[in-house]
Amino acid sequence: MRWAMHIDLKSCIGCNACSMACKQENRGSGTWSFVTGGERVGSSPPDVRAFAVLCMMCWDAPCKKKCDSLGYKAILQRPDGIVYIDQAKCTGCRQCEEACKYKGVLNFNPSTKKEEKCHFCMHRLDQGLQPACVITCMGVTRDFGDIASLTAKYTGAEGMGGHVSVLYDNLNGDDGYKLTAGYRECGTCHGK
Repeated sequence: MRWAMHIDLKSCIGCNACSMACKQENRGSGTWSFVTGGERVGSSPPDVRAFAVLCMMCWDAPCKKKCDSLGYKAILQRPDGIVYIDQAKCTGCRQCEEACKYKGVLNFNPSTKKEEKCHFCMHRLDQGLQPACVITCMGVTRDFGDIASLTAKYTGAEGMGGHVSVLYDNLNGDDGYKLTAGYRECGTCHGK
């Protein structure tokens, strides 16, 4: 079994409840799940598209490979696919950030001087509970479960390149969106 998350981008209302739930649940310095978005240029009424972002849980995680190559071995992957950071081993070198192609999903905590990232709330999963972002989603846009079940249920869902455990419906939206005030800048990352 491999854990996965499905996100329907048409249902996301950009409320950031997922971000607040993530921050509260994990007590991190940053937000490991966040929403960025854009507004269609010249549309009336405003046409806004929100985009939920979190660690993609890459099956062959470049961040883990980089950390392993440096000898730290602080980024681990469980048999269920969850990629997480062992805080006791993390040196805070930030090389994993550069290795990750999804910019903004690894967060450096200036207080602990260590990296942090989404881990699908593995502490909740181990208790039989859903991730905090999933149960808090006001747009009911997120679903969570085994990747085989989610791909069967959402046949049009796709990852953002490669073998990843976050699947999106309506990933390829219309062009003509520009970042809108209130959304976090996510840079040139999440292109397909």
